[in-house]
Amino acid sequence: MAPAAPRKPAKPKRSGDPAQQPERGPSAAKGGKRAPRIIDLAKGVQRRGNAGPGRAGSGRRGGNGAGNGGVSGAGAASYLAIGALAVLYLVAILLWRIPAWPALLYAGASVVCFMFYAIDKSAAKAGRWRTPESTLLLLGLCCGWPGAIVAQQWLRHKSSKTSFQLAFWATVTVNLAAFSWLAQRFPGA
Repeated sequence: MAPAAPRKPAKPKRSGDPAQQPERGPSAAKGGKRAPRIIDLAKGVQRRGNAGPGRAGSGRRGGNGAGNGGVSGAGAASYLAIGALAVLYLVAILLWRIPAWPALLYAGASVVCFMFYAIDKSAAKAGRWRTPESTLLLLGLCCGWPGAIVAQQWLRHKSSKTSFQLAFWATVTVNLAAFSWLAQRFPGA
């Protein structure tokens, strides 16, 4: 009787972990380490919580790269709108002698608007009920847009959503036009 052919070793079961899979390719034949595959790299990134620039849990700020408390080019341009309001208000005081109450209205509405943005940012992080965008836009239209600009830059909230930004800057334009018109129409009111 002829001796039985030696049995082939059973193939190991494949696991989902690439580190436990048998090596293949040229490096396996040479006994060297295999090069990491893209899937391996992506899994390592996910394990460390680095979801990529500007993504939740990444530990990095996305968008304009302003970092903590910094102001980018877009942020600086936003602050220019607040400066334009101040200049417009000073011109209105000199030309039409408007009273101080509009400045107080803008300041108070800005504080309220900033608070709504902060509440919405907190709700977004916690997965709670959000403030509708229409409410944020209406608050901006009703003289709260300077506070909205500060909130967008400081809190990094609603600052990169293009559709919201277009609507927001439209409300700022309407508000400034209304302020100019009312200041001319009702001087000293």
